[in-house]
Amino acid sequence: MKITRKIFCLVSAVFMCVSLAACSGAELKTVYELPYYDGSEYDDVTNKPIYSTDLWRRNEDFPDVGDPMILDNRERDGFYYLYKTQGFGNYFEAMRSTDLLNWYEAGWCCVMPEGWSCAWAPEVVYDEETELYYFFFSAMAANAQNLGAYAYSNGMSLYVGTAKNAYGPFEIVDFTSAKQVGAENVRNIARYDESWAPFVKHVLFDPIETNKKLAEIRPEIENYVTGDNAKKLVCNIDPSPFVDPVTKKKYLVFSGDKQPSPILGIEMEDWLTPKLDTLTVLTQCGYYTTADFEKEQNGEDVETIWYEKLTNKVNEGPFLYYRNGTYYLTASVNGYTDAAYSVVQAVSDSPMGPFRKLTESENGVILSGDFNGNKAVSGTGHHSFVEIGEKLYIAYHRHVQAGSISKGRCLAMDEVKFMTIDDINGEKLDVMYVNGPTITVQPGIVETLEYEDISNRGTLSLVKGALEKNSDLKWFNDGLLSYNVNFNQEFLDKYVRETVITNDTTFEFSFEDYEGVRGLMIYNSKYKEKIFKKVKNIEFISEENGAEKVWYIKELNLDTKTNCFYNQFDLENGIETLEAVTYGGGVWAEFKEINIKKIRFTVEVPEGQESVGLSEIAVMGRKR
Repeated sequence: MKITRKIFCLVSAVFMCVSLAACSGAELKTVYELPYYDGSEYDDVTNKPIYSTDLWRRNEDFPDVGDPMILDNRERDGFYYLYKTQGFGNYFEAMRSTDLLNWYEAGWCCVMPEGWSCAWAPEVVYDEETELYYFFFSAMAANAQNLGAYAYSNGMSLYVGTAKNAYGPFEIVDFTSAKQVGAENVRNIARYDESWAPFVKHVLFDPIETNKKLAEIRPEIENYVTGDNAKKLVCNIDPSPFVDPVTKKKYLVFSGDKQPSPILGIEMEDWLTPKLDTLTVLTQCGYYTTADFEKEQNGEDVETIWYEKLTNKVNEGPFLYYRNGTYYLTASVNGYTDAAYSVVQAVSDSPMGPFRKLTESENGVILSGDFNGNKAVSGTGHHSFVEIGEKLYIAYHRHVQAGSISKGRCLAMDEVKFMTIDDINGEKLDVMYVNGPTITVQPGIVETLEYEDISNRGTLSLVKGALEKNSDLKWFNDGLLSYNVNFNQEFLDKYVRETVITNDTTFEFSFEDYEGVRGLMIYNSKYKEKIFKKVKNIEFISEENGAEKVWYIKELNLDTKTNCFYNQFDLENGIETLEAVTYGGGVWAEFKEINIKKIRFTVEVPEGQESVGLSEIAVMGRKR
């Protein structure tokens, strides 16, 4: 990329000058000034800091997409694939990448019949038995409204296409075709009105049979699939396939497209054949369990989830993930056009539940911009997870312009951590915690990079200075970014803390062995009254002939343009009134690789402040 080449040229030129000076016969010293780059250069077009993509990444540089799903297909063809909501047309486009940073159009991967619309929320799974890719999506058939599908929905139904390649073209399955589904699975459409035949043959679940089951499991919706509705299209959205790594069984989870919409799940005989008797309500919008919902339907008082009913009353965009005996069902709440669009988590010991949504004290909301008071990010939701090496990342969309859907949605990715907590029953439970949403420069996420955050290899210690009472040094290097100033507070106060200093404090970061280091990032506080403005006297230390050899950076100053929000009226009048900070921001530097065993640096408490909060440290070192 152009901005990447620009920064490489800048950094390389500086180091070349240093090398020539060293070779000219000048006397060697034990202390060397380290040439570095700190993100202070801004791109003329984007007006964002320039950075090197061999070390860092930034969510603001991903493509504009909605409802992203990333398929790791590297073992088969060397690419990651990105599938997305196309909008109101009748086709889907795919994108692909080798590094999760640079995405390129891979062409039209699926074209729906003429007149179809609303190409929404595709997800893809590869099946090793059939050696086919299955492309699940929701769409609206032509003339769906005129045909009466709007009687209890918006006309969106589930469909599936197959292809031999991840980029397609996917052929939408015709369930009247013995060639596609096998003679034993051919759908009888003679039971339907002739006008419905073109659509019934493509709908993933046979409407009549599925509607019977829906009537059993969703009695809360009067006449949902009875009477005149009995033969109408099955209307659901957001299909997500899941293969249980324990049993190898196949499942599909999706959203019931009738508000308040639940998450439904079903076991699949194969990717074209549902086991209708397994169709289950997994979550109900606004309730911790489906049992709570049923109790309320019977007149009992139950605790409800207030933040799931702020706008659209939906549980949508579901995704299943398995880890260490626990199934995590994550879903989006509120409407995608709203700032309050957020992702919640539920847990179970079975892919078909029963699931329990986690409370605020258990980090029930794992991703949000609006709930956590983030001025820089809104509309975070409809996600998928992708494993990269030993790390897990959430791929989601957010609003291009914070606070508004007017400029569309764009892809974002942030790391997911698992934390062991005490649940509401006093038992140990591993829960998801997302280091995000972020918009500032962050450590790179791809396996192909030569460098990664190696802070987990080192030990942080206090050289001089003072910590606030009840603060702890461990929070400065626990891998958890400090976010969220007004939600999940009981959880955060107990498990996600900042190291707080009360005066200028010097820290030392030590490694057992020499490490090849190319960058450093120190994260600021999430509280505007606790931010630092500079980190100074940064020393990178090794040993040579029994003596310390030191490279130093005099100071790194906080880029307030990127990391701070000021009252614009006051600024126009020459007054700096800090309103908020950008969560996940701080200072960073990159430089030529140096082999070191220690990093020593000092953080200043700004004049007039009582303290400074330090969220995290990242050291970009060579992979082992």
